[in-house]
Amino acid sequence: MIALLLQPMTIHALVNDNGSYVIHEVYVFNLNGEITDVTYTELKNALELAESTPNSALLILLKTPGGELDAALNIVSAIENSRVPVIGFVYPEGSYAWSAGTLVLLSTTIAAMAPSTVIGSCQPIEINPITGQEIFINESKILNAVSQYFIEVAKFRGRNATFAYDCVFYNTNLGPHEALRYGVINFVADSIPSLLNEINGSTVGGVTYYVINPVITYYQPGLGFQIYEALVNPVIQDLLSGLGLLLAIIGFATRHYYLAGIGVLLLLLPLLTGLPINWLGLALLIIGLAAIAIDIHAGFTTHAVLFIVGLILAALGIVLLQPTYTPQSWLISANQVEARIVLYTLIAFAGGFGGFIAAKVIGIIRARPLSERLYWPINEVGVAVDDINKGDVGYVKVRGEYWRAKALENVKRGSRVLVIGVEGDTLLVRPVG
Repeated sequence: MIALLLQPMTIHALVNDNGSYVIHEVYVFNLNGEITDVTYTELKNALELAESTPNSALLILLKTPGGELDAALNIVSAIENSRVPVIGFVYPEGSYAWSAGTLVLLSTTIAAMAPSTVIGSCQPIEINPITGQEIFINESKILNAVSQYFIEVAKFRGRNATFAYDCVFYNTNLGPHEALRYGVINFVADSIPSLLNEINGSTVGGVTYYVINPVITYYQPGLGFQIYEALVNPVIQDLLSGLGLLLAIIGFATRHYYLAGIGVLLLLLPLLTGLPINWLGLALLIIGLAAIAIDIHAGFTTHAVLFIVGLILAALGIVLLQPTYTPQSWLISANQVEARIVLYTLIAFAGGFGGFIAAKVIGIIRARPLSERLYWPINEVGVAVDDINKGDVGYVKVRGEYWRAKALENVKRGSRVLVIGVEGDTLLVRPVG
């Protein structure tokens, strides 16, 4: 792990000959909530956006209880290899950056805290994925490795290594003024403008920073990331799992197996969210297309429910597969040709697939007899598409078309039925032979 810290690319390559760096644009990234691989990917995109803009800096607003160690290590590596200054700011007042959040703050070029904020409590925790139980790790092998990493990160930025050690072994916490006094952070400020004013003209890490008429731009993750974050939200996952279980039970109990299939899909969805965003998008696209194809092949005998669910899943998959550029970075991306090829390919695929589905639906609608509501196939023989209990409604196939039918006696799927009347828009049938 230490090897990551030995040869980083610093911003000194962009520093003027007089040891100064001028900031004209500040990109603001909100690190709010648990640190995950999604956080790392979003922050990396924001960092790339800042690096593509001359005289810019990335400001990370921290309010986090911590999160995944691997994700935090990736974030630290990205920050330390950044070609622009990265400012960490525990903000607004009353916020906190514990555990992995403290590590991220220690790694930033310039670190700051707002009044009434806290950092620290960095002892590693192992979480049982089934029960959610949190277990503090006390193994010396792990603690020594993690604490040494914290120490090296602090030393790299010239910060208090003792605090870096103590926050891992003793869960030490510091408020803003203590952190400033002990050399853990560089500034205490109550707002973003006041922090930028403090940075202006100050020297940190041997570089003097000048903040001149800064343009502040808040980074907004793409639609795909917003959907992905919603899907990985524990509350959403619990709702999907509960709904899936309910539909599966109802579907098997009533022999409406398409409902059971949808329930199983909803139960699988939380498991799929463990995949990276692009792989999840591909999985949803494949499942959605399969559901649409099955419903079309079955002649919409699922009342088009499976078709609609498949359409939703396919649409979500396409969104998650979109390039992760933000609107700003899309326009100034160094490789605009590649970005446009990806975008146009997705648009062409979505348009072509949508046209194919529309053609199929129109073909099925046109295949229905125009006299369907005027002439009913009374006394004609058809085939039951569903198992239909006495008094229940299902589907039968007569004249090569699918009709809603009410069974006057129990009807088995695949058996021959006789149409003996009409009730509203529903045929009345009974088994033949």
